[in-house]
Amino acid sequence: MSLTPHTLVADTLLVDVIAGDAEAIHRLIALNPVFAVLLDPDHKNAMVGQIRLGEAARVAEVPFDSLCAVLKGKPVETAGNQPVVPAAATPSDWFEQAESQSAPHLDVRPLLASGQDPFAQVMSASAKVPSGGFLVVDAPFDPAPLRRVLAGKGFTSLGRQMGPGHWRICWRREEPAPVEVEESPMPARGPEPWKADDGTHIDVRGLQPPEPMTRVLDLIDQGGFDNLVLHHDREPVLLYPMLAERGWSCLSAENLEGEVRIRLARESS
Repeated sequence: MSLTPHTLVADTLLVDVIAGDAEAIHRLIALNPVFAVLLDPDHKNAMVGQIRLGEAARVAEVPFDSLCAVLKGKPVETAGNQPVVPAAATPSDWFEQAESQSAPHLDVRPLLASGQDPFAQVMSASAKVPSGGFLVVDAPFDPAPLRRVLAGKGFTSLGRQMGPGHWRICWRREEPAPVEVEESPMPARGPEPWKADDGTHIDVRGLQPPEPMTRVLDLIDQGGFDNLVLHHDREPVLLYPMLAERGWSCLSAENLEGEVRIRLARESS
C-alpha cells in the first residue's frame, strides 16, 4: 500500500511529502543518516523547506526511484551499502585554481554534526566572493538545494565525493554579462521593494526560507539607502548576524496583525 497520496516528481517539495508522517522521516534516516540532521525539528535547518525530491535523492546518494520507494514504504538498499569511489583529480581544474587563489574554504561538517545550521555562514562567505572568484565547502552530503540557491546568485558549482560522508563543492562566481538597464520607479507595493517617507520597504511574507533572507541581503548589498522597513511573517533571528557583518542593525520589531514589521538602519561610521 502506498503511504503517500502525493505524485512524486523531482520538483515536489520533500516537506510536502513527509508532513505529518513520522514513519517517512524514520525511513529516510534509515536510508541515509544525513536526514537525521536535516530533518531534526529542534534545529530548523534553513534549507529544509526548499529541498526537492530530486535534490533529496542526490543528498541520500540513491537513484530517484529508490527515494520514492522509501517514501512509499518499500524496502530499499541503503546508501551505506554502496561503494564510494573518490573523484580523480583533473589538472588545472577549479579546485586547483581555488587553492592557488587561497579561496575561502569552509568545512560545515562539524556544524551540522552539532545540530547547527551553516546556511548563514555559507551565504555570508559567498557574498564576499568577487567575480571570477571561488568558494570551497566541505559537507557530509551533496548540498543540492544550496547549490541551487547560489546558482541564482551567479555561481556555478562543481562537486566531488571525496569519501564516505564527505563531499567537496567548489563554487565559482561567474562574470556578469553587461546589460543596459533602464531606470524605472520602484512599485508602490508588492514583492519588489518600494520607497516611502520612512525609508525603503520590502515585503517577504509568504516566501519560503531562505528566500526572505536572500532578498533582504541582496537589497542591502545593492546599497543606495540607509533605512529599511522589513515586512516579515516572523522575527528573522538568523538574519541579524549577517546584517551586523554589513554594518546594519535592528532598531525595532513590532508584532502587528498579519506581520512582524522590522525597522533596520545602517550604522553610522
